[in-house]
Amino acid sequence: MPKNEMSSNFNNRDLAALSPTWVENSALTPRSKEALMRIGVIRHWQSGQVVLSRGQSLSAALLLIEGRLRVSLTTVEGEEQLLRWMLPGEISGLSSVFAETTYPADLVAAVPSQVLQIERAKLMDLIGQDGTVAVDLLRILGLRINQLLDTLADQGMPTLEKRVWATLERIARFNSVQVPEGVQLRVSQSDLAQAAMASRQRVNQQLRRFQDRGLIRLGYRNIVLLR
Repeated sequence: MPKNEMSSNFNNRDLAALSPTWVENSALTPRSKEALMRIGVIRHWQSGQVVLSRGQSLSAALLLIEGRLRVSLTTVEGEEQLLRWMLPGEISGLSSVFAETTYPADLVAAVPSQVLQIERAKLMDLIGQDGTVAVDLLRILGLRINQLLDTLADQGMPTLEKRVWATLERIARFNSVQVPEGVQLRVSQSDLAQAAMASRQRVNQQLRRFQDRGLIRLGYRNIVLLR
């Protein structure tokens, strides 16, 4: 597939916008964060510790203050599927807390992390008193739904080539930094394989094809999408 066809939805303007877009949009406003900080309790998690397990009852929303959390599912075959990383300023567990249901994924500390826990009763009181915070939380929920649909769409791609490329673009929206050559994704090939629901060997072969075409540059636990 020609480079311009593969990257038709990923031009230089998109590269400049990808890094900050998801993180800025999915983070709470400073006002909402400050309000939540007043009613929450901070807990510390070491790298590799399980913060939440899929199916676990949840009575508090979680606001990440520092660090990075890994959000994943385990397939019926027992394999992990990486969904995304939770970054500082993001909140999780809202749908479970509001609906009083269990948490739908596994949440693990990828690095030492600080998490603010906001109990349901206090959160509901805050929402009832402050409409601006309520609207902000609704915005976050809307973004989560859109991201879930994007993930499902990626998984439905008809070929591995298209699925891996779509997964690279999706990860670039929320876990990347701008570099002179383009956008650097902070992701290992193992994580990428899990996100694309394919074996590491097949994903590695496809990544090398992309590199041969001048679309990407492979590094140690990172991939650069080239301009």
